[in-house]
Amino acid sequence: MRLTDLLQLTADLNQQTKLFFSIDNQAYPLAQLKITSSAGLLYPGKLPMTKAKVIYLVKNLHGLSIPLYVLLNEQKFTLYGVQIVPEKNAIYLQ
Repeated sequence: MRLTDLLQLTADLNQQTKLFFSIDNQAYPLAQLKITSSAGLLYPGKLPMTKAKVIYLVKNLHGLSIPLYVLLNEQKFTLYGVQIVPEKNAIYLQ
């Protein structure tokens, strides 16, 4: 999944929607986004960041077509999909 895909898929969601990474029936709050020249790296943490924070972090970025990855326990995971759960105000990246 590319950063632009995530932004487009979540464009009409509440700004306070929280981001999580879902794998093996477990959800990890995504707390940090680091942008490199070739990728966006998402890191789990204690509190999930909101859609508004992601937008703030990338608002001046020109290369929105960079791929997104999650780094969890020193493993790099490629993201393929999004599950939106409005009743929990959450986005689960998979």
